[in-house]
Amino acid sequence: MTDILIADDQRFIRDMVRITLSTQGWTIAEAATPDQTVDLAHRDPPRAVLLDVNFDDDKGPTGFDVCRLLKEDPATKAIPVVMLTARDSASDRKAGLAAGASHYLIKPFGPIDLINTLRGILGEP
Repeated sequence: MTDILIADDQRFIRDMVRITLSTQGWTIAEAATPDQTVDLAHRDPPRAVLLDVNFDDDKGPTGFDVCRLLKEDPATKAIPVVMLTARDSASDRKAGLAAGASHYLIKPFGPIDLINTLRGILGEP
């Protein structure tokens, strides 16, 4: 079972997060698109999802949409979702939480903030 699914279109962000979390002992899966995120969450349900809000495809689903899809599906609704985004307005935070996210981290975030957030959700690896 995967501990954490990292869903971000930016390879650099996925790499940084994977390296940071792997050193803590968590197992990681990665998705670069909204469709990959939903597919992986169904095929190998993670214990938590780290989800970017903005993917490259401006016409496709946002991270808010993906979060809603995961939360509406009985197979994935219990998976905690942490939004990872540079969008830090109060309305964006509200939209993320309304979509079902349990936490909202603003980029750039520090490794300690990320680790502590996940430890609060998952406990120790």
